[in-house]
Amino acid sequence: MRKLFTDFPICGNFELSADDARHVLVVLRHTVGDTLAVTDSTGATYECVITAVQGHSAMLTPAKKLSDGDETAGEVVLAAGLLKSDKFDWVVQKATELGVSRIVPVQMENCVVKLNETRRQSRRERWQRLALEAAKQCGRSDVPPVEDVVEFQALVDQYGHERFVIPYERETAPLADVCSQIRTGNVVLCIGPEGGFSPKEIQYAEAHAAWCRTVSLGPRILRAETASLAALAIVKYERGFK
Repeated sequence: MRKLFTDFPICGNFELSADDARHVLVVLRHTVGDTLAVTDSTGATYECVITAVQGHSAMLTPAKKLSDGDETAGEVVLAAGLLKSDKFDWVVQKATELGVSRIVPVQMENCVVKLNETRRQSRRERWQRLALEAAKQCGRSDVPPVEDVVEFQALVDQYGHERFVIPYERETAPLADVCSQIRTGNVVLCIGPEGGFSPKEIQYAEAHAAWCRTVSLGPRILRAETASLAALAIVKYERGFK
């Protein structure tokens, strides 16, 4: 069953957003009496009954609680360098399916893409919509927030109290070596852009993050978008996808 999300706690009767109502009534052809799974802002999911339809608006009533939200072993933050074309769109979609906790787009020294403030905001809004659609499609009980685009140093300063894992093309120690240390708790997976990390960025992370490890994802050179999802999948697997 495809999920819907509200941005408020479900406490009684409520109205679907215009976009969700249009999708439910026009695309999926639901009507009064049909049931839907709806997840609220607390992460709880309810089986809800369509009780009234007027035009393209729909009222729902919660019938029973299905779950209180997914169990988690801690946040896995994907901080990834901006990518050209629509590659970052793809990263957002697939990372959401894999269970990422939040996504931070990062403007790095070797990024081909350079976004001004206006384009940063419009892209973030687009990526958040993609995360919402991916969450609906894969049935997860929350939508990972896509943060504002930040510079690399600002990322490290903001998340420096967390553990940083950085797949780096000049590193030989495998990611497997640190997996036992990051099976629980919060962790930031930091992935470089097409041009890779600059040595200055690696030095900054190692000097300013409380716990930072550079790792290898194997002998082959992976595309940036592949590296993001490979590293995320490995870490989530080690956590039992929690």
